[in-house]
Amino acid sequence: MILTLTLNPCIDKTIYLDQLEVGSYNRVKNVREDSAGKGLNVSIVLNNLKEETLCMGFNFKSNGHLLEQLLKSHQVKHAFISLDGAIRTNIKLFDRSCQVMTEINEAGPFVPPEAVDQLLTAVEAALDHTDILVMSGSIPPGVPTDIYGRLIRLANKKHVKTVLDAAGEPLFLGLLEKPYLIKPNTLEFEQAFQKELADGMSTLEIARRVVKDGIPYICLSMGADGAMLIDREHVYRARPLPLVPKGLTGAGDSMVAGMCHAIRRGLGSADMLRYAMASAGGSIRQEGTLLAEQKDVDELLPLVELETIL
Repeated sequence: MILTLTLNPCIDKTIYLDQLEVGSYNRVKNVREDSAGKGLNVSIVLNNLKEETLCMGFNFKSNGHLLEQLLKSHQVKHAFISLDGAIRTNIKLFDRSCQVMTEINEAGPFVPPEAVDQLLTAVEAALDHTDILVMSGSIPPGVPTDIYGRLIRLANKKHVKTVLDAAGEPLFLGLLEKPYLIKPNTLEFEQAFQKELADGMSTLEIARRVVKDGIPYICLSMGADGAMLIDREHVYRARPLPLVPKGLTGAGDSMVAGMCHAIRRGLGSADMLRYAMASAGGSIRQEGTLLAEQKDVDELLPLVELETIL
């Protein structure tokens, strides 16, 4: 089973504009609202790829039924800890003229310490039936920034592979516990290693050192420039697929799902990156926060082009 965590779910409100004029009047072409969360997205794509998955994390009573409805519609198993408050709203401004998404994200409601303890206990029990633990996204107020590191430590003790897709201090502290795979974008990775960059190291040099220090895989997503996967022996780079984006939300989460699917099948690094790109591409060509289906991945997989850098 692949267990995903969503600690800070959201309602994504995607607003489509012909062209975003900053500081001026903008006419909205169309709007859609979707319940979302990075871990939820990963589980939905995994379910579409016929993987057994369970979605855990925090949900909030005021509008939490929206998350429940989403996961039930996709037949994804879930076990949330329900708390007072409302799921936050994230605004996504999609500029069709340049295919760029601008995001305005709320912080989320406060989570009390006893709920954090309850989550750790629930996840520790679930790890007995888990092959891969996926931790992705931001953490809400009240949750300690080392939460992902603590969860990686629990998973490592039970020999469960861990995947970390986070930013800022939660990423940096998580790295200390040696997850199996990390998937930051280039900016998130460079923010975590500002000192090394200031000392003259390149992003690739830093990534190779991190892998050498005990993290088996790093996948760097590079937006319109594709993605890179680094392991102890290889560096692979994938070119972007020739697609017209209709919605960028969930593309990174779909990459994580694709790699988890490849790991579960026992595939190597190159195929992990191929499945990452095909899954992301399948979501990019969907409107709003609709996500890749099996048929999308099957269609796009042969189109992924890789080059071996090292």
